[in-house]
Order: sequence, then C-alpha cells, then structure tokens
Amino acid sequence: MKITKRAQHLIRFQQIVFYALLIAAVVLLSQLSISTNKQFDWTQNHRHTLSDTSLTILHNLKDSITIQVFVSPDYEYRSAIVELLQRYQQHSDKLKIQFVDPSFSPDIVRQFNIQQQGEMVISRGEQNQHVFDLSEQSLTNAIVTVSRQSQPWLVFIEGHGERSPYDKSDFGLDTLAKNLESQGIKLRSQNLLEAPELPDNTAALVIASPEKDWLPGEIKIVRDYLDKGGNLLWLADPTQTKSLAPLAEQLGIEFVPGTVLDPNSSMLGIQDPRFVLITDYANHPVGQAVKSVTLLAEATAMQKRDENTESPWHYINLLNSQPNAWVESTPITQANLSQQKYNEGADVSGPVSLGMLIDRDTDKDDSQQQRVAVIGDADFVANSYIGNAANLDLGMALINWLVEDDGLISIPIKTSIGTQLTLSKTQSIIIGFGFLFAVPSLLLTIGLTLWWRRKRR
Repeated sequence: MKITKRAQHLIRFQQIVFYALLIAAVVLLSQLSISTNKQFDWTQNHRHTLSDTSLTILHNLKDSITIQVFVSPDYEYRSAIVELLQRYQQHSDKLKIQFVDPSFSPDIVRQFNIQQQGEMVISRGEQNQHVFDLSEQSLTNAIVTVSRQSQPWLVFIEGHGERSPYDKSDFGLDTLAKNLESQGIKLRSQNLLEAPELPDNTAALVIASPEKDWLPGEIKIVRDYLDKGGNLLWLADPTQTKSLAPLAEQLGIEFVPGTVLDPNSSMLGIQDPRFVLITDYANHPVGQAVKSVTLLAEATAMQKRDENTESPWHYINLLNSQPNAWVESTPITQANLSQQKYNEGADVSGPVSLGMLIDRDTDKDDSQQQRVAVIGDADFVANSYIGNAANLDLGMALINWLVEDDGLISIPIKTSIGTQLTLSKTQSIIIGFGFLFAVPSLLLTIGLTLWWRRKRR
C-alpha cells in the first residue's frame, strides 16, 4: 500500500496533536496534584484517619502550637512519626513542627529532660506537655492540655469515706484521675473540716459516695457553693449517707429507696442483677459522647421532686434503665439475690432514671449555665469497672460537660483490625495445591495454546 504525501502530513499532524495533548494533560495533572491533596482510608476502623474529635480540636485552635520531635534521622520509627504529624498538619496551619536530632542538640535535650527517642514536646507559651507514645490519643490530649486558656480544677470532697482520686484499689478513682490529668484538668482533695473554704478557681466539686454522715456546717458550705453558681458532680450509691438529703432537696430531686435490679445483665454473662445495663441515653452532648452500653453496679434511682412552685433548674434524665428493671425495696443479700422478683405495689417498676443533668442560667450572665450531674452509682468510674464497655467515655464526658468543654470527649485508640488472615485447614490445602499445580498448569496450557496457534499460521 502506497502512502501519499498528504497522508504522511496528516499522520505527522495527528502525532503532533497527540503529543501536545499528552504534554498538556501531564501539566494539568501535575498542577492538580500540587493543589489538591485527597486521601482515602479503606482500613476497617479508619486507623489512618484522625477521629472527628481530633479534627474539631484542630479546627478550633486559636493560638500557634509548637511540636518538637526529638528523633535521630536513622531512627526506625521516624517515618511513622512523620506520617502521624502530617495528618495533623493537613487540618491546621497552627501547628509548627520541629525535628531535633538529640545527638547534635544536648542543651535542648537537657532543658526539656528528654528521656527517649521519638519523644515529642507540645508547647504553647509557657505551657508544655511531653508525649512518649506514638498514638492519636496521646498527641491530641497533649494539644488539648496546652491549648486550654485556663486549667480547670476539680475538687474532691474527702473525710466521709468518699472515693479518692489517689486510691489505686479496686474501688478507688485513680484511673479516672489519670485520664483527667492527661487532658489538662487539675485535681485536689479537700476536707471541709480542715479547709472550709473552697478555692475560687474550682471548676466543679465532686462528691463521690460518702459513707459517713456530714456535719450541718459542711452541708452549708456546699449549699452556699451551689447558690453562688458552682458546678457539681454527685456520685451516689444505695448505701450512701442520708445526711445529704438537704442537698438533694436544694437540687429538687429525691432518691428512690432501694437498689436497682436488672435481669438483662445476664446477656453479658453476668449472673448478678445488681449490674444495670444502660443503653438509653438522653439526646444531649454527654449522651451522644457515649457510643455503646455502660455498666452500673448497685445503683440507686432518682426522680424529680413533686413541687408546685416553679424551679429555676432544668432537668434531663441522662441514664435510663431497661423497662423490665425495677427498684427492689427489700434488703438484698447474697443468699436471696437469685430469688429476687418484682413485686407490684412494693417495688418501683422501670424504666427508672439512674442519672440526671441539672442546669440553670446564672444570675451574672444568662449566656452561662450552672451545671450539676447526679449519677446513681460511683462504681462505674471505679478502677475495677471503668474499663468496662463505655464507662470511661461516660465519666470523661460528664467531667468535660461540667468544666464546660462540651465537645471534648475521650479520643479513641485506633487498633489495627483485620491485619491477620486466619485460614482453615481446607482453605490452606486449596491455596497450596492451587499455587503448586493449578496456576502452573494454567500458565503451561496458555503457553502451549499460543505456540500451537502460531505454528498453524
């Protein structure tokens, strides 16, 4: 076939147009890749994506925060540190990242008392926090701590057998305390007999299930604190002292005598109905922060007082029991526990409220609210129970609401889900024989077929 000059010119023109369009496409794609940064995380639990809470915190940053990373260039986990920090920088221009080689900066290492490779120092002004592990939870908590304009103080009342934030036993609150401190919340205990005046910088007062009676003077201190607009977390129990009745009256609530029993606890393999499952939460920031079931142990129910006068308080039933739960009015012992049944007329049928959020507008500023949380159980945040289900989430959400950090909840630790492949014996045999015989046979058949067809041409 003879190609004319006109056809040759047309082919050359087509080639020129093709290469021109190809160059234009490459340039446009290069510009698009520079101006656009899109990532897709297809892992099962999105472990390569920051949580919504971290994103909210980053978007709300007002001041610049410096992150100094003390790591050698040849450190094996340096690339993982860089990858984590890049996720944060994508969502905020307030983060200033500095990499420091410990070998060439001994003065800075001594200044910050650096203890290990990969350690990070998060700083804002005079405030700084150290991060020792490579996790979103630790890094975000450190950013929250240094970004707080003021550090709230929680004051735990002691002297009456209350749960202590420094107690590491099963019924202490040491685990909760450590989680609070990791988010920049300061803690202290106070005996009202030894120090009757509460500090002015108290963000919230905590009464954690006292066992001994309070003196009238101590109750007056707390009532005056509430009259002045102070926030309160009250963790109650069926066996708590009755001397706090005036405090409950001031808040407009009353506790239902008896212990809440819940037959649904057997669904978790717990053969003790004194464990109450909570799945019904109020449509409130605290309730929305809890993503799964919480578990209360030996809880007491509460209700709003029946009063004709209008109350300045607003009430929200935060935690509600299952409909088939009830408040057992008779004393419960280990011997008669399995025989307990609901008795109409004597017991109070469910659903009952096991936690209330109470608030009112302050006299000083209608835009601010006084906040009180009353929970009918102190065990759910105790060291032995706080790790169950979403108990920690609930405890942290309550504290953050009381200190007016509504949007701040515990940052979930993202684990690697689905990174291991488990095969049965049959599946292993099929895959083994497939790679040993089936795949080679298929390739050999394709090769012979192609050879035979070419030979016939």
